[in-house]
Amino acid sequence: MEKGTQTKVFTVSALNASIKRMLEAGFCSIWVEGEVSNYYFHHRRHMYFDLKDAHTKIKVAMFYQNNRNLMFEINDGLHILVNGYVSLYEKRGEYQVIATDIKPVGKGSLILAFEQLKEKLEKNGYFKQENKKKLPVLPKIIGLATSTGGAVLRDIISVLNRRSDRFHLVVRNVNVQGPACGEDVCQAIDDLVQYGVDVIILARGGGSLEDLWGFNTEMVAEKIFQCPLPIISAVGHETDFTISDFVADVRAATPSVGAELAILDKTQALEQVHTHIRKLRNLIAAKTRVCRREVGFLLDRKIFKQPQSIIIPSLQAFDDASVKMNQRIRERLRLKQEKLRSPAHLLVKGDLLGQIKSRGLVTGSLTSQLLFLIKKIVSSKKSRAEVLLKGLQASSPAAILGKGFGVVYKEKKDLPLKSIRDVQIGENIRVLLKDGTLYSKIIHKLQKKWSTTDG
Repeated sequence: MEKGTQTKVFTVSALNASIKRMLEAGFCSIWVEGEVSNYYFHHRRHMYFDLKDAHTKIKVAMFYQNNRNLMFEINDGLHILVNGYVSLYEKRGEYQVIATDIKPVGKGSLILAFEQLKEKLEKNGYFKQENKKKLPVLPKIIGLATSTGGAVLRDIISVLNRRSDRFHLVVRNVNVQGPACGEDVCQAIDDLVQYGVDVIILARGGGSLEDLWGFNTEMVAEKIFQCPLPIISAVGHETDFTISDFVADVRAATPSVGAELAILDKTQALEQVHTHIRKLRNLIAAKTRVCRREVGFLLDRKIFKQPQSIIIPSLQAFDDASVKMNQRIRERLRLKQEKLRSPAHLLVKGDLLGQIKSRGLVTGSLTSQLLFLIKKIVSSKKSRAEVLLKGLQASSPAAILGKGFGVVYKEKKDLPLKSIRDVQIGENIRVLLKDGTLYSKIIHKLQKKWSTTDG
């Protein structure tokens, strides 16, 4: 510094303050385009990020009083337009853009906000079908959240009157448009749940994206998802889609369709009942015919027509043995009688009375032995016949079926299957059990090799 000259000397603070005034005066309202990077949302209030292009970047700050009105979320990689002014952060001597408004490039703010919220809710499972609740078949009370001053209410009542002569409709008036719409819809859902309705219809007519925005908010999506009752979203026309449509249990293309979904059509319901009755009667008749055919098949078996034929051979064998035994007894008696009548026999012994008495004792003894043998043979044959009868009963078709076995037939044939080679994959079969018949289809065959020896 030369002597005698006066040069102004700035302090750092004074210089930064001067530069700040100059920047804010020279760039008081500008638009800057770029891509977001290093995004930071401090305590969910103030936003800080870098705005960059292919060559350089600039810092941007957007404070709560401005960012609270943004319809979409800021994130890294988003291409945006920033409106604001250039200022200097004096503490660090860094210049930055103070943003007052932000718009996405290529899409409107509402469309971007809609897509971002839809993606977020979908990731969190809000749209999954397993989370949807089924509509009641015959709701006792129908809840409707809509504007009572519009045509939607009249259309819904007209549809309900046409479909049923008895319904209970509870209407909750709501703002279906404007800033208060989302909060009012949430409160309406709570009110209808508390009233005790069985199903809720959210309804309004068509409109622009801005008009329908109350049904695109996260608070409405949360309320619908957490609602314990099934909700029908009937917002807009057929081509309109809202977040409430995706989260709701059922989406209706129009409010009138929503009313149709909420209650059965009386005429259609009666027709369906009659149709089901006819089907049941046909099924019962077909089942009865099958059962009669199966019973007839069993009754035609020889074992049921002539059960005595099983024990006839044993009875015949018993009768033959009895005849032979009687013949042998009579023959021995005849021989003994002839011997007793022989005079020579009596003379040899010399004691006729003693001989008669002795022979009488022998004859009585033989008779007792014969009677004992007869009883023993009869008892043995009877026991054998009982064993055969029990075995027959145990091996009868009815007994076998009662043990858990079944008889397999082809669908329209009455000959039982004896091998897996008798049926092909895809054929229908019948399985006769003790208490009915099963109808099945062959989907796989596995050849089993049986062994009669132990490992």
